[in-house]
Amino acid sequence: MGSEDENLEAPAEKKGLFKKRLKAWWDGYELEKEKAAAIAVDDSRDYVPAPEEGPPTVKGWSISRQKSVVTLFGEGMVRSIPDDTKTKLTRPLGINKKLSITELGSGLGGFARWTSETYNAYVTGYEEDLQLLDAATEMTVMAGLNRKVNFMTCDFDNFDPKERSADIVYASEALFCVQNKEKCFQAIRRMLKPTGQFMMSDFMLEGTPVDAPELAAWRNSEPRLPYLLDVQAIRKLLSSAGFEVSIAENVSETYKANVLRAFADYAKRTSDGEKSGHLHEWILKEGEMWMRRIKLMEDGHLKVFRIYARVPSEII
Repeated sequence: MGSEDENLEAPAEKKGLFKKRLKAWWDGYELEKEKAAAIAVDDSRDYVPAPEEGPPTVKGWSISRQKSVVTLFGEGMVRSIPDDTKTKLTRPLGINKKLSITELGSGLGGFARWTSETYNAYVTGYEEDLQLLDAATEMTVMAGLNRKVNFMTCDFDNFDPKERSADIVYASEALFCVQNKEKCFQAIRRMLKPTGQFMMSDFMLEGTPVDAPELAAWRNSEPRLPYLLDVQAIRKLLSSAGFEVSIAENVSETYKANVLRAFADYAKRTSDGEKSGHLHEWILKEGEMWMRRIKLMEDGHLKVFRIYARVPSEII
């Protein structure tokens, strides 16, 4: 599926500068236009704190929620995808700077920027939420990667990307809320070039009925309504869309461990004196959502599968 590329991560000093610039920008993200203009004139003045956003919630992507997930999962991440998991998803694809790379569900852009820096690649991220897309764009400019990483808005239930525009498409927990997965997979197939590859990791079922009562309460508690399918149904849909599916791996245990490790790390940091202020309540609300998911995994009702599919070679 392609050879491993040399790791081309940015120098540590460049990353350190990016973090400082990002923090300054992030702290002033919610400024009103008039206050932003005043601060632009007098940049020695402290940033005005974000306006009141109401009680903590996982509905929508307010600034406090964005900050809370970054506190938990790392720069630009809205879910737990540590670097070793990013590597497992992308390394088999043989990514390099000559290929067109697309990420579905790019969130705050952390994975897309990591892919660009690691493989010296050009990456396009598709994101449904405009708040996340705007923030991802700003972060990418701050990182100096806006010439190599760009973001586009979309609706995955009515996905209509440019045909044959990508060599590689990858997605991590981007499609489990898509209702018409068959239509979405067909669109992904059309956007891939003749030798294209598709790697996805997502919430799926295995043996649990779609209408199982164990899933009902959880489904209604999610920020967006999930439309889960059995992993074999996903494989069939990919095949009918024109893909050749060669890998369907259950990675639930690793996924669960990554999530729990992220929250354990946050707990340790706070016990060591790290202050999170009002974000602590937001992080607790985020934790409630993730722990419900983890509980379903532990009970065997919810699983995470990594699936690799490719466009079949044309017979001449």
